[in-house]
Amino acid sequence: MKYNVCPLFRAPLLRGLAATACCPLLLSMMLVVMFTLLLAPCASRPALAALARKADVSTADAFNPKPSDTDVILPMPCGLSMVFKLVAVPAKGLLWDMPMRPGVDDSAHQERAYYDRRFNTALSGSFTLEDLPAAWRKLAPQGQNFFYLVAKYEVSNLQWRAIMDNACPDTAQPGAEAARPVTDISWYDAVDFTRRYTTWLLQNAPDSLPRFAGDQRNVGFVRLPTEVEWEYAARGGQTAGSQLLLQENFFAMQPEESKADYAVFRPEQGARAEGMANIGTRKPNPLGIYDTAGNAAEMVLDTFRFSMAGRQHGSAGGFVRKGGSFLSGDAEILPGRREETPFFMVDGPAHARDLGFRPVISGINTPGGARPQELTAEWNKAGEKPAPLADGQTARNPLDELDRLLAAAPDDTSRKNLQELRNTIKENNIMLERQKQMEAQSLLRTGVYMIETIRNYASRRNTLKTQIEIMERDKAAAKGAELEKLKKILDTAQRGMVMLNTSLEKSLTFYRSKVEESALLAPEVLAAANESLTKDFSGADPFNENMHKNLELYRLHVDAMRKNKLLSRESMQKDILERRFQ
Repeated sequence: MKYNVCPLFRAPLLRGLAATACCPLLLSMMLVVMFTLLLAPCASRPALAALARKADVSTADAFNPKPSDTDVILPMPCGLSMVFKLVAVPAKGLLWDMPMRPGVDDSAHQERAYYDRRFNTALSGSFTLEDLPAAWRKLAPQGQNFFYLVAKYEVSNLQWRAIMDNACPDTAQPGAEAARPVTDISWYDAVDFTRRYTTWLLQNAPDSLPRFAGDQRNVGFVRLPTEVEWEYAARGGQTAGSQLLLQENFFAMQPEESKADYAVFRPEQGARAEGMANIGTRKPNPLGIYDTAGNAAEMVLDTFRFSMAGRQHGSAGGFVRKGGSFLSGDAEILPGRREETPFFMVDGPAHARDLGFRPVISGINTPGGARPQELTAEWNKAGEKPAPLADGQTARNPLDELDRLLAAAPDDTSRKNLQELRNTIKENNIMLERQKQMEAQSLLRTGVYMIETIRNYASRRNTLKTQIEIMERDKAAAKGAELEKLKKILDTAQRGMVMLNTSLEKSLTFYRSKVEESALLAPEVLAAANESLTKDFSGADPFNENMHKNLELYRLHVDAMRKNKLLSRESMQKDILERRFQ
C-alpha cells in the first residue's frame, strides 16, 4: 500500500527518523507517530495558523463583544472602553422609591431559607432625566423614572490591567485570558478599581459622567452595586415590571430556552463544571446585560445579613456574593441567591478563582443646584393633606389646627412639643398615603388577573360542553358495558360542568366586588395605580399585551361604575368573553 506523506510533515519526519536510527526503542515510537500522521488528512498552512491563533481574542472581545444601539460607552485608558446599560426605576419623586422583594421562593432548599428568603426593601436611582447627558436621554423609557447605570459585562482581565497597572497591556495581541472576567481579587481590590477608574474619567473624560444640573462640585461616580441594584438589573430591570419581579426566580425566557442559553454553570449535580468563559458568550438578559448568572460570581457593596420574616436580621457580616459561577449548580445561579463571603481570611483579604464584579454608575442623593429646593418642596408637600375621599372631598386636616396652635404657643417648650406632634402626624400621613397607593395597585392587579381567570373558566366550560354533547350522541348508539362506562364518564363530566359554572359565577361576583372597590378610590389614587400597572405591562410579549388589554377593560368597568351606569355580572361577562374570543 502506498501512502502520500503530507508535505508539511515530510521534512520533520525524515529528520526524526535519522535522529532515532541508532536507538531501536525511539525508532519504534517514531514509526508509530509517522503511521498516525500518514492516516491523518493533510492540513493547509493557513489552517494550521488558524489553530495556533484559536485561543487569541481581539481587543473588542475584552470590552464589548456584542455591541448594541442601547450601549452607553465610557472611555478607559489604553484606548479601551467600558459599556453600561441605563437602568430606570419608576418613582413619583425624589423622596419616593419602588418597593422590591429580593431573594427567592425556593421550597426545595429549606436549609437556606434564612439566607435567601425574600425580604421587603425599596429601590430608586440617583439621577433624574435632566442629570443625564443628552445622548443617554434618548435611551430612557417614558414616564417618571430615576436612573443608574450598570456595566453590560463583568470587568475583564484586559480592563482590569488597563486601570490597575502603571503601563498599558498589549492590545494588539491581548492573549486568551484578556476577555475573561477578572477573578481572584479581593473586595477591596474591586473598590480600588472603581476609585481609580472614576479618578481617570474625571481627569481624562469628565463629560462622560452624569452631572447634576446647576451643581459644579458633584458628579456621578463608579462604584460597586448594592445588592438590590444588582438584583433588579439581573432580573431585567425596567423590562420586567413589578409582577414578573415577584413571580420569576430567574427572568422570563422563551418556551424553547433554558438557563444554559444565558449562563455558564454546572447544569447537573456532579456533572463536570465548565471553565470560565469570555465575557458575553451567552445570551443577554432582557435588560441587555450578560453573565449575571454563572461564569464569575459577583461582589456587591452590601454586607450580608440574614433574611427572615420579610426583612433582614442580625449583624452586618461579610459582603454579599451574587449570581453564582461556572462552578455553581442550577439553583445557585438564580438572581435572588445570596452568599456571604468574608472580607478577610487568616491569610489576608478573601478572594476566589470564580469571583469577579461589575460596577455601576451612581451619585449622591443631596447634590447642589436645584435639588435641595426640590427635596424641600417634596418634603413640605408630603403628608400635609389627608388622603382624599372617593367623592373628591377632603377630610379635615389636623395639621392646620396644629399650625394655629404653634403660632399661638406661649413658650418654647409648648412650641417644641407641638412641633414633635406635628412631625409624627405628618410621618403617619406619608405612611398612609403610600399604603393606599400600594393597596390601589394590588386592587387593580387582582382585577386584571380575575379577567384572565374568568376567561379560563369559560374556555374550559365550552370545551367540556362540547365533549358532553359528543358523548350524549355516542350514548344513543352504545350498549352493554360500553353504555355503562359512558354513563359514568358522563356523570363525572356533568358534575365537572356544575363545578365550572359555580366557579365562573363566584369569579364574576368577586370581580364585580373589585370593580366596586376600585370605583371608591380617589381619582388621583386610581390614576396613579393605573399608571404604575401600565408600566408593569408595557412589554411587547403576548403575556404583557394581554394583561395590558385586561387593564384597559377593567378601567372601563370601573369608570362605568363611577358614573352609576348599569353594570350587571352578565354584561361584565359578555365584555370579558367577547373581547377575548372575538
